[in-house]
Amino acid sequence: MEKTVSSSIIYEGRVVTLRVDQVVTRTGRTTSREVVDRRDTVSVLPLDDMGRVLLVRQFRYAAGLSTLEIPAGSVDAGETPHQAAHRELREETGYDCKSLTELITYYPAMGYSTERMTVYLAKELVPAPLHGDEEDINLERKPFDEVYEGVATGDGAFLDAKSNLAVMLARSRGLA
Repeated sequence: MEKTVSSSIIYEGRVVTLRVDQVVTRTGRTTSREVVDRRDTVSVLPLDDMGRVLLVRQFRYAAGLSTLEIPAGSVDAGETPHQAAHRELREETGYDCKSLTELITYYPAMGYSTERMTVYLAKELVPAPLHGDEEDINLERKPFDEVYEGVATGDGAFLDAKSNLAVMLARSRGLA
């Protein structure tokens, strides 16, 4: 375990805060740790009654790419991850679900970020649009088996880990 002796905020933005902590390691060495403070997040693998995955295509500025991925977003203050999953699903796909199963909670970048992501599988989808934020999102539907095959072979895999992880977990547990 390391002991924090000081902490300085370098940048504070809308999505992340960057801080540098001075720490003493268990061996007594003093060093610094750069940490990205970020709210927890959720992602949702929505599966309709025809066995299709609802995916969102959007431009990701940091990667400079238009990507296809499962809906995801931040957990707002006062929200549980479960509530955030329902909200994000509605905002990004126009659907809610009657069945929401937690697949995993993990740290996407535990070496430098405080963010924890909870991944869900959503079934029994019902129309329930909710106006989201400024994102420009296009909805696409693909058969789950086709999506799984692309992830399993790496030919057509998603570029983001959360989407690949959700598909593999849903299949390995016999949920999709």
